[in-house]
Amino acid sequence: MARFCPLFSGSSGNVSYIGTSSEGILVDAGVSCRALTQALEARQILPEKLRGIFITHEHVDHVRGLKVFLKKYSIPVYATAATLEYLSQNDLVPATAQLEVMDEKGVAFANLQVTCFSTPHDAADSVGYRIQLGDDRLIGVATDLGHVSDTVRQGITGCDLVLLESNYDTGMLRCSSYPYPLKQRIASQNGHLSNDCCADEINRLMERGSTRFVLAHLSKENNMPSLAYQTISSALERNGYQKGRDFTLEVAPRCQPGEMTIF
Repeated sequence: MARFCPLFSGSSGNVSYIGTSSEGILVDAGVSCRALTQALEARQILPEKLRGIFITHEHVDHVRGLKVFLKKYSIPVYATAATLEYLSQNDLVPATAQLEVMDEKGVAFANLQVTCFSTPHDAADSVGYRIQLGDDRLIGVATDLGHVSDTVRQGITGCDLVLLESNYDTGMLRCSSYPYPLKQRIASQNGHLSNDCCADEINRLMERGSTRFVLAHLSKENNMPSLAYQTISSALERNGYQKGRDFTLEVAPRCQPGEMTIF
């Protein structure tokens, strides 16, 4: 059966676990090695069962703990060539790290098939991931994107569970103390996804069969978990979908591991 757990999510750090009863992967490693190790232990995830760490992009909240964690555990790191080059040149991975370039064919393990898709973000070569598990369950991960491009849409459509960014509330961002250039960057086509845009995309995903959604990468300053949750759930209910019957919706916790979903 498929297993999914958001371990950390937000500007403080991002890590997700995806796997089966026999093996799994991490998407990103954006918290300290100590915090990551404790989160894995809390959810009874053995590092020895990790087949790879898949990096979405090089920003610190996605790679903060990578170097130290790799010194402790010899786990391959997968990312695009541009991202791996950045990690190597900026001393973000050990010299002995096993770095593997993601290509269009993806990566296959015994019970996992991982492919990536480009995401519109101001990074070297930002990507999301589509993971097929042994029982044909599909999980999509798409965070750090200024808009839902056709490529992103293709990557997450048809997934049973989707981790999707719901970074900011438009009104809160407009009234925040952030300097204007930063507000522009967040709301740009290569910045982050708003609650309203997230709601629109989840409605579209519902129409194509997805039923499980986890809201991710919420801004601490420009959003609230309750606000993001209400925005998306209300949009779905206006279209006739009923929570619990037609869909499940969760907000990934910022600073502690979420619940393990098994389906």
